[in-house]
Amino acid sequence: MNSIHISYLYAYLLKSGKPQSLDHAKITTTGLVGDRDFAVIDEDGCMLTARECPMLLEIEAKIMNDMIHFKYKDDFITVPRKTVSSKTRVGILFGQSVEGLELDNRLQKWFSKCMGVSCHVIEINAVAMRQMEDQFIDITYTDAAPILLTSEASLRDLNNRMTLPVGMNRFRPNIVVNGDNPFEEDDWKSLKIGTCEFEISHQCPRCVLTTIDPSHPEKGISKEPLKTLSTFRRSGNEVNFGIYLIPKKMGIIRLNDEIIPG
Repeated sequence: MNSIHISYLYAYLLKSGKPQSLDHAKITTTGLVGDRDFAVIDEDGCMLTARECPMLLEIEAKIMNDMIHFKYKDDFITVPRKTVSSKTRVGILFGQSVEGLELDNRLQKWFSKCMGVSCHVIEINAVAMRQMEDQFIDITYTDAAPILLTSEASLRDLNNRMTLPVGMNRFRPNIVVNGDNPFEEDDWKSLKIGTCEFEISHQCPRCVLTTIDPSHPEKGISKEPLKTLSTFRRSGNEVNFGIYLIPKKMGIIRLNDEIIPG
């Protein structure tokens, strides 16, 4: 029997921004280092995601040599990492108050121009960490839990039921695994990856964001893959794909590391 292993690793420095493909990742209590550390909020305090602003899916974000780089199509901006201010700005995400340190004013102007709406960029810090619903576990600007894991086998099963296949980028995972059976991950209770250990929190209910093609966000919302998923992955009012992990033992995970379910 083939072993289950990590086939892809992703971090999303900017919430709803382009993924960074990784060959290894440091795991802390809040998930992958550098995952959803930055977010955009408008003047009314609403945190902007690709649900409302699909163009966020086209923004690249990375930190290199103490510089923060953002790129949108052919436009880009680079500012020193130290330009994060001590000014706190509050936003709202899923009805929950979310705080962050406001970034340099040059970034506010650049993002406002790109987004077509006045907005601000904030960064998570230790004081402003959110907590998972009903659990005393810190998270960054991720939706619900520290780490999202999806399976290539499960995606193949889904695509076999559809006329037009979709890519894994619709589901914005951190860890993608291969070598398992379709939706085998539903039954996992825990995981070991290298020296790291994880508890399975819950299955991931999917939203309209999965219907936006990251390669062509200008096309907006469609029906798939939610329409097909709802025919065989519905649980109550939720349509699930992927599982959320909570780190229990920290360390480094790497591409091709073996996944040992518990």
